Amino acid sequence: MKVILSMSVSLNGFIATKEGSESFLADISWMRFVKLAHGIGCFVWGKKTYDILKSWGGDYLKELDGVKIVVVSHSPDEKDKRVIWASSPEEAISKLEQEGFKEMIITGGSTINSEFAKKGLIDEIRLKINPAVLGEGIPVFAPVDFVLKLKYKGAEEIGEEVVEIVYEVVS
Repeated sequence: MKVILSMSVSLNGFIATKEGSESFLADISWMRFVKLAHGIGCFVWGKKTYDILKSWGGDYLKELDGVKIVVVSHSPDEKDKRVIWASSPEEAISKLEQEGFKEMIITGGSTINSEFAKKGLIDEIRLKINPAVLGEGIPVFAPVDFVLKLKYKGAEEIGEEVVEIVYEVVS
């Protein structure tokens, strides 16, 4: 299973403000994620990210209709039938492999990103760099002890002054 971390970030690596707002992110970042999610067919969130997206209401989750959503949590909300629940990164991968997927996306938050990174389960990192700098916020990775060595694969300006950078994880 190829595991792709895909995140939208500020220039200095924050995925949200301290309060959890993502209002500084360009709309093109969300649209690019939705396109990638539909292309691969599945993605993984942590429980906090799932709760935040659910609280936004509106059409955010409707835009992901047809895409398998896995939420990694030790306290699943079994009432929500839109998602598959897993208790660990390994279980999330296993459940998606059982469904026939060859690739998956991890897309936050920082705790789940770090869990996958610490266990060496990330193969590729795609960061959509947005034209904003935050003094404080939620980083791409929670402060956990790990190192990912990367090989630059390319970059592309995707619009609204947003650049997507792609790296392969080499160790």
